[in-house]
Amino acid sequence: MKSKLTIIIVSILLVLTGCVPSLERGENEIIIVEESDGVEEQQYIITPTIDTPENFYRNVLQEDGSYYRSPARGTVAPFMNNRIDINQFELGLMEVATTRFSQDRYFFREGNTLSGNEINSWLRRYNPNEDRYRHGLNPSLYDIEVDGEGNETAEEEELSLEELEERMRERPQVLSHLIEHQYFYQTEDERVELGGIVIGLALNSVYYFRLEDDRGLYTFHEQPLTDEMIETKGREIAQEVVFRLRGRPGLEEIPITIALYREERRGSIVPGSFISMTSLDAEEAVIDDWEAINEEYYFFPSAEARREYPNESNNFNQFRVEVEEFFGRSIGIVGKGRYKNELLEEMTIELNLQSHGKPEIVALTQFISNRVNNIFTASAPIYVYVNSVHGPESLIIYYPNEEPYIHIYK
Repeated sequence: MKSKLTIIIVSILLVLTGCVPSLERGENEIIIVEESDGVEEQQYIITPTIDTPENFYRNVLQEDGSYYRSPARGTVAPFMNNRIDINQFELGLMEVATTRFSQDRYFFREGNTLSGNEINSWLRRYNPNEDRYRHGLNPSLYDIEVDGEGNETAEEEELSLEELEERMRERPQVLSHLIEHQYFYQTEDERVELGGIVIGLALNSVYYFRLEDDRGLYTFHEQPLTDEMIETKGREIAQEVVFRLRGRPGLEEIPITIALYREERRGSIVPGSFISMTSLDAEEAVIDDWEAINEEYYFFPSAEARREYPNESNNFNQFRVEVEEFFGRSIGIVGKGRYKNELLEEMTIELNLQSHGKPEIVALTQFISNRVNNIFTASAPIYVYVNSVHGPESLIIYYPNEEPYIHIYK
């Protein structure tokens, strides 16, 4: 008899804002599934849901109660160009999942279908001549020949430095990363089963590459990619990913959702965004249609924000002027707005102070909490972080029609 399997499910708080307004704690719920028909007894521990305006997924942990990390964890960092993109890619994918998998019914876990080595092999350029490149999802630098039996070979050729640069510009690497999330649900007989897989494909908006000359010196290049190329190639890659997943035992009947994420260029002060998604039901393997995701980020203050969203831009400028007048000196105040379908979804404001006293922080925080409530009229949450050279000083979280949550760090 195998040892009893214990799966623990607890509430997870995503680090979207740095903290939450409130946390309701209660007794853990323990569900015991008794042995029957050769199935071993299983124990599931489900903790209370965090009481916040957001509805976060609860999380499937390891048997010892620690957080489960995907075997591919960490693969993302070397390939994506922007740290801001890395954060938004992972958190945004969970938001995409809510359109298919309800937070009230499904539990989240990082994916374990794909290993880090496997994802690395998929991110390479395709070359059927070498085993380590045989599964690459990025385009080959060489022309591919197919024989009568369907076998493919790459016509490798010697290219000059100029020819190689031209070839790399013509055949850019579009796919920069792939991430997998899994969603579990509790069945009527109180078992926990895999209910769906969500795959995120991160796509370059600019292809960065380097070339080495015969003296060992490097030259660095970049090739901007059009939105049409990004989406077309992303859809092709998505279809191949579905075929590969469907070919794995146990995944034939698992619903699959795939979302395409367009990265921003290096050094961008705002992250990229998801541009489209598709979902397949059990046993479906061919993608028939895609749903556009209209999501954008804007930096405040900026000419782009002033042009596209003048109301929020004016509100932000008024807020900045009033805060600086109250504080009696210039403060570094910047904002980032996330828009979906041209409506403000959330705004984050950061204040960066130089010298200050604790009473000043208290007074400034009180003033901000009042002005946020009066200046910003959009029905979207607003997060205000007050920082200094010493670290975080205070936090104000405002949800429409609610009293702001305030925390001052000691």
